[in-house]
Amino acid sequence: MDYGKVLGIDRPVSRIVFGTDRLRGRELPWLPDRSLEQQAFSLLDRSFELGCNSFDTARIYRDSERTLGDWIRQRRNRAQVVVISKGCHPGLSSGRPRLSASDVSNDLHASLKALGTDFIDLYLLHYDHPAAWVEPVIERLNRHLDEGKIGAIGASNWSHERIASANTFAAGNGLKPFSASGVQFSLAEWTAPPWPGAVTLGGDGQRAAREWYSTHGLSVFAWSSLARGFFSDHYDPKNPDPNRVSRWCATYFGTEDNIQRLERARVFAREHHVTVAQVALAYVLCHPLQAFAVVGCTTAEKFAENVAALSLKLDEATLHWLATGQASRGRSWSP
Repeated sequence: MDYGKVLGIDRPVSRIVFGTDRLRGRELPWLPDRSLEQQAFSLLDRSFELGCNSFDTARIYRDSERTLGDWIRQRRNRAQVVVISKGCHPGLSSGRPRLSASDVSNDLHASLKALGTDFIDLYLLHYDHPAAWVEPVIERLNRHLDEGKIGAIGASNWSHERIASANTFAAGNGLKPFSASGVQFSLAEWTAPPWPGAVTLGGDGQRAAREWYSTHGLSVFAWSSLARGFFSDHYDPKNPDPNRVSRWCATYFGTEDNIQRLERARVFAREHHVTVAQVALAYVLCHPLQAFAVVGCTTAEKFAENVAALSLKLDEATLHWLATGQASRGRSWSP
């Protein structure tokens, strides 16, 4: 496992982050399910054994905060893990924006209770509401930082302009700024945001955003780093109808440019005896950003495959070739 540093977190952060959006310890919140919980704990145990010490969850992820918190308590490993959680997601049924100081406090305290911990290492605001005033939100987050309930703060699905504005306010008022951002980033470029308000760093249109991140050094937590299955065995661009994952990939990533990227990743994978998913994940991890890849897995084998992608070192020429098909690949891989 490789590790990175995030401003405000006092321990190394694994560059492969376990995404818990599909982690379930029970089907119904009020009904314990010992078998399902054991499956979840076994997956978390194996991921931890592989060196993953960082876990991404959210108030909106159904049972994941409670399941993760129960595992941490039973394993007594809170001092060894990095907990990342998110709040202030818009209302699910109403779509109403939820980005106020009171929303921050309400969701933070609900997450702390569900996780069964007294602090969260990195707390992200799940979605932006561009019309909302950012100043009171930054002030409230800093209050919770001072209370020790949060170690570091950041944003998820915010434009870099809004993050810059928030950090300018923080710097001018002696407050701690955002030190991390959760955005979509992968070798494949989406055709449209799968969810309203989602933000990507992929594609030519986001070149200025990527340069801003590189200049300002914010840690990037890349969600959907494998394009939600586009680089998995589940997706066949020639026959995208058989399953839900394939249909989803075809809708949001099934362009001719992306299919060519997939084919180049397959060529590279065959040449170097790795998997297509490992090539796509290495693209994110080797990109000139301070990137961490958030991956959601349901099996320990798949998570181990993702961790092995850290051994795949792609140079600048290879990154460019995978994305565009242009230029020589040169020496691109080392064991």
